[in-house]
Amino acid sequence: MKQAAKQGVNPQFSKTYQTLNLLWIVIIAMQWIDFTEPLWFAVTTTLVTVTILMMALVEWLLPLPAAWKWTIKIILLLTTWRFILTSYGVYIPYGPFFPDQIRGMALTFTPYIWFSLIAWALLEAVLRLVVGRPRILIFLAAHLIAFAILDSFTPYYLWTNVAWIVFAGLGWLVSTHFYEYRKKYPQGWQRLRQSPIKIAVNIGIVFACVLLIGISMPSVSPTLTDPYTAWIKRSGSGGGGPSALSGSLGEGPSAVKEEVVSGYSRDDKSLGDGFEFSYSPVMSIDTPVRSYWRGETRRIYSGTGWSDLEREGRETERYRGALEEDPLVHEQPGKVETMRVEQTVTMNTDKVYPVLFGGYAIESVELLDERQQPDMRWAGKQAELFWNGFRNPGDLPDYPRKYKVVANIPLIPLDELQQADYEALYPEGAPEEYLQLPNNLPQRVKDLAKEITAEGGTPYAKMDLLQTYLRQNYEYTNKPDLARKRSDDFVDSFLFEIRQGYCDYYSTAMVVMARSLGVPARWVKGYAPGSQPSDEMLMRNPELGRAYNVSNADAHSWAELYFGDYGWIPFEATPGFLSPVMLAPEESEEAFAPDTEPEPEVSAAEDGFFSKLDPVVMQRIFLSAVSVLVVWTLYQLRSQLYYLWLRLRLGRPLTSGEKAIYETLRLVKRLRRRGLTRGDQETLREAFGRWKLERPQLAEVLDPLLLLYEQANYGRSPAAADWRAAREMSRKAVKLAGGNRWRQALPIVGKRFLDQ
Repeated sequence: MKQAAKQGVNPQFSKTYQTLNLLWIVIIAMQWIDFTEPLWFAVTTTLVTVTILMMALVEWLLPLPAAWKWTIKIILLLTTWRFILTSYGVYIPYGPFFPDQIRGMALTFTPYIWFSLIAWALLEAVLRLVVGRPRILIFLAAHLIAFAILDSFTPYYLWTNVAWIVFAGLGWLVSTHFYEYRKKYPQGWQRLRQSPIKIAVNIGIVFACVLLIGISMPSVSPTLTDPYTAWIKRSGSGGGGPSALSGSLGEGPSAVKEEVVSGYSRDDKSLGDGFEFSYSPVMSIDTPVRSYWRGETRRIYSGTGWSDLEREGRETERYRGALEEDPLVHEQPGKVETMRVEQTVTMNTDKVYPVLFGGYAIESVELLDERQQPDMRWAGKQAELFWNGFRNPGDLPDYPRKYKVVANIPLIPLDELQQADYEALYPEGAPEEYLQLPNNLPQRVKDLAKEITAEGGTPYAKMDLLQTYLRQNYEYTNKPDLARKRSDDFVDSFLFEIRQGYCDYYSTAMVVMARSLGVPARWVKGYAPGSQPSDEMLMRNPELGRAYNVSNADAHSWAELYFGDYGWIPFEATPGFLSPVMLAPEESEEAFAPDTEPEPEVSAAEDGFFSKLDPVVMQRIFLSAVSVLVVWTLYQLRSQLYYLWLRLRLGRPLTSGEKAIYETLRLVKRLRRRGLTRGDQETLREAFGRWKLERPQLAEVLDPLLLLYEQANYGRSPAAADWRAAREMSRKAVKLAGGNRWRQALPIVGKRFLDQ
């Protein structure tokens, strides 16, 4: 009994019942994944989905002791993390597997792995705790209530998910009913099994009706507003900046200091405080090209943050809008073509901003709502479009609710840029204003930048190495541990002491370290692209369209580096973010700067085993492993499959006596491979008697097995429990018989070899 308890989740249950339980639980879990898909990153959704399916497959396929099963699960989970996060570009293998890649994975796998671990823990908890009809009913009721609330108080249409939960719940209850019926009334169960098709057809009809009713429900918009949205609209609150208190945006000295939340920051002079994510909406952008929504840039690094515009200054010109003015003037890079893109921005918040957002670089803006004499200021050198000039938040009236931006997206000739050396990029020297560094910048920051980029042969190659290093060696968190801070310099404390942070940490470090190497750089703030509705979401709610939905949680900062005639190119040092960079047509339609192929020198350094395997190879390894598990499981179930084949062939199920005879004769064949043969004229009793003399340890199983065989063959038919006992004794006899003929042949071969 103790040994049985080690084999699975609930060893008292039959294999069929455990398999059905897994199926119903996985179906219910998939409904939550479907609901969260528009809210999560694609990598998180994939990771959680694969984790649940992988753990369920292991639980189903491997009838192993608990220790072995948990070991296999942990190994598969670690492999899954690396494969998926590498495929999505969250983690880029760099250096030898130990210690560089181990350290890099430990730093970049969070927070994604927490979603995976929580999903696994919930699966294991449900398998062990939700047992019996009362707990199943409570479990299903909780899910149905949760989905009903979400369907009523959110814009999501979840009737299909509810239908699938009802379908899985009915299946779960039916499986439990039949299992308990089988235990309580074994004779009735035997009679019931004689008409399996009739039972399956009736159950299938009921399930199909429930499912069709659910998925055929019409899509109706919610008539109620959820309390959170109503409170947000009433209070008018939104997200502040990750480094600014939202309360500081109030009017007058009596403003209450509120919680620090994410959003577009107004004050960047002191960076580094932790914040909470705010998912309140900001804007939706209809665009054919994915972009970062650029706001402002900063040039002067003070050691604690970035100086404001009063100190930096701006050369601006008045701009009235696309219908009245000529296109905005840019410092057009000489070797870069551009692609003209129209982007329609619809603001989904009442907050006002100092700038209009758009993809780099804006050519024109047309206001699509009524505004009297719009007054905008264009800073051509920085590619910023201010609304009514840069003023305090309270002095920005009539901020537009909807406008259309025409942007010229640079098409970067990446192969050509990667080969350009410093003299070719900056023949007259790099612009000094974008090489500014504070006099008290610690030397170890500059030394680390040189060490990281030593293998890069060109400025772009060096920046690629620097970007990769920052992405892989520091932990992303919105609440860094500031107790570790000792240095007065923001970048120095991040690189050597805190070693964790969010986008402001990574982007500022990228700019400062690039400048220390002589590459002009500036700090940019705005918003990440946001999220598009999934295909399934569009099917549920087609009026959403393909627009990118941007929330305050998407507030972001990044670095732009200047490469002479190739212009300003964004670099993304923050793990989990992908900066969209358009490549020249002869190279690719679209690529991402963090995902560019490393230089040959970098590839040579990646001498770890896993770093040499591309995702295709890893996928083949994964499929091969699953195939081996399936084949091994079929081998373990060969007896059941044989009985099923005989049942189909004979048109009736085998009796318990026939199964007992089969198990005994099968043992004779298996023992033959271990050196115990039966003569042609020898009865089974005579053969068993001789085997007991040769191997006395077999007596404890051969005697009762022979008795069952003779009863089944010549007398009464044994009960179902008796033939199962025969199967267990047959398996035990194989183990007691010891080695096979190959093991027996080894000493003979060895002796002959020594004689020679």
